Amino acid sequence: MANDNGLVDEYEKLEVQKKEIEAREAELKNKIIELAKQKNTEILFGSHKKCSIKKYTKIVYPEDKTFFVDLIKNKGLYDKFSSINYFKLSPAISKGEIDKEIIELTKQEGAFRLSLKDI
Repeated sequence: MANDNGLVDEYEKLEVQKKEIEAREAELKNKIIELAKQKNTEILFGSHKKCSIKKYTKIVYPEDKTFFVDLIKNKGLYDKFSSINYFKLSPAISKGEIDKEIIELTKQEGAFRLSLKDI
């Protein structure tokens, strides 16, 4: 095995810290929301920042979207609200599975993705 000079271990440590920070952030967010509700206010103040708390309506779509998408298509709304799935399109372009004219409008660059696994 190649020596990583401690880089992989440091990366793993940061990934763990990131998850812990995200969990703590969610916990603090919930506490801030509860405190704002208790105080019946939309603004809370810290020492250096103020926090605005705004309630909004979150749309929850059906888990099985088949009927939902079909209905949107039948109502003539699909083209207005649909978009290209670049996550699926990119590998198809890389593999040459898309029309050459479309591929020629894109460029391919090298990039790196890191993943950690137990050894």
